[in-house]
Amino acid sequence: MNTQSIILVGNPDSGKSNFIGRLWLALQSKKFSLLAASQPNDIKYVEELAAYLLQGKFAPRTDKDTTTRDFNIDVKSKEKGITAELVIPDVSGELWRSAVETFEIPLKWLNLISNSNGALLFVRVRSPLNTQPLDWVNSKALMSLADQDQQNVIPTQVRLIELLRFLEEKLTKVKNFKPKVAVVVTAWDLLHHEEQAMGPEHYLDIEFPMFAGRLLESQKLNIKVFGSSVVGGDFNIAEFVSQYLNGDIENAGYIVTKEKNGWQNIPDITLPIDWLLS
Repeated sequence: MNTQSIILVGNPDSGKSNFIGRLWLALQSKKFSLLAASQPNDIKYVEELAAYLLQGKFAPRTDKDTTTRDFNIDVKSKEKGITAELVIPDVSGELWRSAVETFEIPLKWLNLISNSNGALLFVRVRSPLNTQPLDWVNSKALMSLADQDQQNVIPTQVRLIELLRFLEEKLTKVKNFKPKVAVVVTAWDLLHHEEQAMGPEHYLDIEFPMFAGRLLESQKLNIKVFGSSVVGGDFNIAEFVSQYLNGDIENAGYIVTKEKNGWQNIPDITLPIDWLLS
C-alpha cells in the first residue's frame, strides 16, 4: 500500500482538532470522495473529537497538550482509485507558535515535516487569537500606550509565513513533483454572504496580505486554498444547533473550492485530503 503522510499545521485556535473529528465522521459515512478502509490507530482520540460535534459542540482547544496524536487510517479515493495509509500528526498549535516565536523548531517536529508528503495549513476566520500588526507610522500614539508585551506580539500573518517556510524547506521532495500544501480557511460560515462570495483567496488578500502574497510567490510548493465549515453554522446560535441536531449530521458542513464556474460550496469535508493524495 502507498503510504502517504499529511501533517496538520496551524496557530492555536485554527480549527485542526474539529477538522479531524469531522473528517472521521465523513470517512465513516463512505459517502464522499474518500472513504475509510480500516479503523484508525487511536479510535478513542478521534471518537472523542467526533462526539463533541455529534452533541452540537466544538472540541475544546488542545494547545496546552504537548502530545502529538497521530491519526493513522487506510483510505481509498473513490474517483481516483488511490489507496493509501493516511498518517496525520496532529501537533498542538501552541507548539507551532513557540517554534515561530523562537525561530527554532525542535528536531522532533522537523522530522515530522520531513516525513510528510503534504500538509494542511489552517487559518481561522475571526479567531480571537489572530493578531494584526500595529500601524506605527500612522498611529504613533499607540506606541506610547502599548506595553512591551504588546509590542513583541508576532502578527498572525508573520507566523503563517514562517510556518510556510518550514514546509518549503522540509516537506518530502519527490522528483518532478512539488509537495502539496492545502491552505484551509476554517470557520468560513462566520463571514457575511458578500465576503463568502469573494472566496477564501480574496479573504486572505484582505486579512493577511503579506501571507497571501507569499503563497503566490512560492516556487517550491503546489498550493491550493480552500474554505471550510465543519458543520455549516455557529454552535453559539441556538436555532442553528436545533436545526443541526435534528438534521443529517453526516451531510453537515462543506468545503469551499474553486471550480471552473467560480467558488463553490461542496458538502464534502474530505476534499482537501483527496487533493493532497492525488
